[in-house]
Amino acid sequence: CGEARERGGRGEREQGMSSWFSGGASFLRRSVVNPLITSIAEKASPKRAQRGLWGGKKINFGNNVSDSGRKTRKRWSPNIQTKRLWSDCFDTMLRLKVSTFVLRCIDKKGGLDNYLAETPDKKLDSKLGSFLKEQVLEQRRRMTLGQELLPPPSMSDIAEKERRAAKHAAWQEAHRFDK
Repeated sequence: CGEARERGGRGEREQGMSSWFSGGASFLRRSVVNPLITSIAEKASPKRAQRGLWGGKKINFGNNVSDSGRKTRKRWSPNIQTKRLWSDCFDTMLRLKVSTFVLRCIDKKGGLDNYLAETPDKKLDSKLGSFLKEQVLEQRRRMTLGQELLPPPSMSDIAEKERRAAKHAAWQEAHRFDK
């Protein structure tokens, strides 16, 4: 301790406190941009939420606490259902993955088209929802002007079955044994 003072340095105790403090500060700096934290945020709003109508619902995380107080990680997923919903604008059924929260909202608004038209994009919170909203608004505009109507979006059951049948036929043709 005396040698450090003679050389003009700090004592061991002061060095220990300084390194402890700087280590704590660097931990705070690291935790702000920690990739683990960003991956948890991505899990809370997974990519599959962009392919359905979840209504802003996300995966929640927490702990299961037993009687002994032991904590184990748990996640609560939103209640997602695959439903066929009627679209008045396109006169067809659309197969969509929707949360039960969105199903209640659709009932409250009076149908899928009204829900999409009246809900802000921020609350739709998905690429599919924004795409369908644009399609519904454009179809309504064409109906009022008496213009030619758009075909149903590609996620309708009929279009999806035709697309799958064409893809399957192309695959079968490519994998024939008698070529």
